[in-house]
Amino acid sequence: MAKPFQIIEFDERDELPLRFRMTMQPIRDNPKNINLNGFAELNISGSGQFTEGGLAEMRKRFGKVHCIIIDLRQESHGFFNGKAVSWFGIHNEANQGLTGEQVEQDQKEKLNFLANATSVRFDQLEGKSVDWDGELNPIKVSSEKELVTSQGFQYVRFYVTDHHRPDDDVVDLFIAFVNALTENPLLHFHCRLGIGRTTTFMLMFDMMRNAKDVSFDDILGRHILIGGRNMYEMDPVNEPYKYNSAVNRLDFIRQFYAYCAENQDRFKTVWSEWIEQLEATPFTKMELQ
Repeated sequence: MAKPFQIIEFDERDELPLRFRMTMQPIRDNPKNINLNGFAELNISGSGQFTEGGLAEMRKRFGKVHCIIIDLRQESHGFFNGKAVSWFGIHNEANQGLTGEQVEQDQKEKLNFLANATSVRFDQLEGKSVDWDGELNPIKVSSEKELVTSQGFQYVRFYVTDHHRPDDDVVDLFIAFVNALTENPLLHFHCRLGIGRTTTFMLMFDMMRNAKDVSFDDILGRHILIGGRNMYEMDPVNEPYKYNSAVNRLDFIRQFYAYCAENQDRFKTVWSEWIEQLEATPFTKMELQ
C-alpha cells in the first residue's frame, strides 16, 4: 500500500467544525411532517473534525454539561499547533484492516515524529488538505484524546473505515457503551467531514432509543433535517468507489433498525448474535413484508 499523505486537514480557527448539528436545535422547517418524538431528548450532536479552537467553540455551545466526544475515525490523526492533521491514504483507507491497537500505535509513532522534528513540511492534496506552502515548527502536538481530556471532555473512540459501515465487533462495542451510560450525557459524534460515519452512529443511537415508536424513514428523515447525510443518496457514476460501501451501509442501517425494534431484553442480545441468527434463518420478517 502506498505511503499515506501527511496533511493539514483544517487550519486552526475559532469556529465550529463542519456540519455541526444538535438534535436539541429547533427545527422550524418540517414540510413532510416527520415524527420528531424523542429526538431532542437524545441529547446528541455531530460534526466533522474540529481544531483546538473549534473544540473551544463547541464547549461554548454545549455549556457546562457532561460531554463525551466520540471519535469515529480509523485513520491516524491528531493536532499540530492546534491544526487538525491526518495521514490520508487512497480513499482515506490507510488503516483499513488494522486493529484498534495497531491504529493507536501507528498514530502514536506519527505524532511523536512530528513532535520531535525541528520543522515539518506537510503534503498538499487537492480537495483534501489546507494549502500550506512551507515548513512549520512544532510547538504543540497532541492526540485527540489528549486534547479532548485536557479541555474537560471525556473521550471514546470507535474505529470505522471511511465510507464504510462499522464492523460487527465495533457495533457490539457501541451497544455496550450505550448500555453502560448511567446518566444522560451529551454525546458528540464526529468523523472527518461529519457525513457518513457521524450520521450512521447518530442514527444507531436514535434507533436504540426510539425504533419501537418511530418509523425507519422518519428516523432517517429527522437527521437529514438537521444536516445529516441522506443515506439513500448514492452516486455510482461520479463516486464509484463509494457505491458498494454505501449500499452495504444502508442495508446495515435497515437491519440495525429491525434489531432495535425487535429487541426485548434491553440489548442483552448483542448485535453480532442477532445478525448471526438472522442470517441462519431462511425467511426473515423483513423478507416476508
